[in-house]
Amino acid sequence: MKVCSLYGDGFYYIPGTQTCIKFGGFLRTEWDYNAGGSFTPFFATNGLQTRGQDQLTTRARAVLTGDVREQTSFGTLRAYFAAGWQQTTNDNPTLSLPGNIVGTAGGASTPVGGNNSSTYLLRAFIQWGGFTFGKTASFYDFFNTSKYSHQTEFLYRDYAGVGVFTYGYTQQLGNGIAATIAVQDETVFNHPVLDVSRVGGAGTAASPATFVGDNPFQIGATGPTNSGNTNAGFLVPDIVGAVRLDQTWGGAQVAAILHDNRSSAYLNGGSLAVPINGIVDTLAHPSDTWGFAVMGGFELNLANWGWAKGDSFAVQSQYCQGDVDACNNNGANRNGDIFWGRKNGGNIGLAWVDNAYFANSTVGGPLRTGLQESTTWNIWAAIQHYWVPEIRTSLYGGYAQYQASSSAVDASFCAPLHAGATLNTGGGPAGVIVGSSAVSASGCADWAAWAIGSRTIWNPVRNLDIGVDVLYSQLTKSAFQGATLLFTPAQAPAERLTAGSSNIVAGILRVQYNFYP
Repeated sequence: MKVCSLYGDGFYYIPGTQTCIKFGGFLRTEWDYNAGGSFTPFFATNGLQTRGQDQLTTRARAVLTGDVREQTSFGTLRAYFAAGWQQTTNDNPTLSLPGNIVGTAGGASTPVGGNNSSTYLLRAFIQWGGFTFGKTASFYDFFNTSKYSHQTEFLYRDYAGVGVFTYGYTQQLGNGIAATIAVQDETVFNHPVLDVSRVGGAGTAASPATFVGDNPFQIGATGPTNSGNTNAGFLVPDIVGAVRLDQTWGGAQVAAILHDNRSSAYLNGGSLAVPINGIVDTLAHPSDTWGFAVMGGFELNLANWGWAKGDSFAVQSQYCQGDVDACNNNGANRNGDIFWGRKNGGNIGLAWVDNAYFANSTVGGPLRTGLQESTTWNIWAAIQHYWVPEIRTSLYGGYAQYQASSSAVDASFCAPLHAGATLNTGGGPAGVIVGSSAVSASGCADWAAWAIGSRTIWNPVRNLDIGVDVLYSQLTKSAFQGATLLFTPAQAPAERLTAGSSNIVAGILRVQYNFYP
């Protein structure tokens, strides 16, 4: 095959054409401590720390890449893919079956979206004349997680780690400035719209002090798909806009997302055949609301200021209203909302991430009103230094805060708990929640967390990375802070815990061979 020098090293002409192709890939092996594959710390899954739960996870991943390009009258036409296979602790042993993360050794498995399956598709896109079509990084992304850490981000959003399906157009404006408009499929990342006053399993309206069967705040449950999740099906893609600047000193970006919060139907009020506020239609639903996310960030090439070649420093902040999936990554399946459910000694830290809540309440009779959107924000920073060309170390960390901003949550959970009520959650490891005056009368589902970590990579030979990454994370403010929970996990004795701060130390050892030219 003839060498093609148009697009850099490693390209060859496909015989008989003017089309160039390059193949590459990588093979990765890793041990994860207190974390799932690809360094996803055990905040919720396996976070309850019973002896029946795994603390070590292993993963092997093999990925092949293909890059095909040719020149057209409208510029370069390019197709790119990165796909392969992987095996993770507790995966099914055959490649034809999906992989799983399980909560207890030998117990029932809980499927997890994203990369947790035996087959792996990271990228599959076409670029032509400024257009991008297919699965790739989001144009909302800026902070490069893999540059500074092995971890899967959680206190901020970086879609690049798993990829997102997007159609977009980028216009180069000159002087390193580019503007992009795009739409993307948010389904796998979407978080719930909740009706926390949903009727109980017996078909009677739940009182403010008792939630039977359908409580959305169940600890260790599989998520709101078993409770009050009322999301409508996918119809409106997220709309993304971004302006990016790339220069020799580094780069900067501002970007935004618009997200449509859609609910399927009202589920509260006992028998839906009974008129509520004059409404009898059982398919009535709140009007859609537009959530949004905005971000800003910059990265500095520190070599311009006398540091070593490759040294860099980056900062990014995100703010989200009604679109928490653009600010936090709980690693769950579609419409999953459990973010933190970790036991430390006599404490259990609790946190959920939901996009919006029905504003109705069972207090004083069921009401049908609109949606109230949650808010969250974060800030994240990292610095990396090359001690010698073969060894580099990074330090990274950040902070995030979530507010439910829900009158229904306040009326149905916070006020009763503050008054000392006992809430029956209708099952799950939480069982019963006993309130006290220590629980906030409003905003009791709010939480805050921070994290700090460091990674060192050694390149003993070209294209071989041996890396160690350690991460400390703390939930400093728990949902239901001050309440007492009857903790009844599987394969462990029942005990009483206090909702409060909890933490985790997680780590990873990874060896990766990058065999692209």
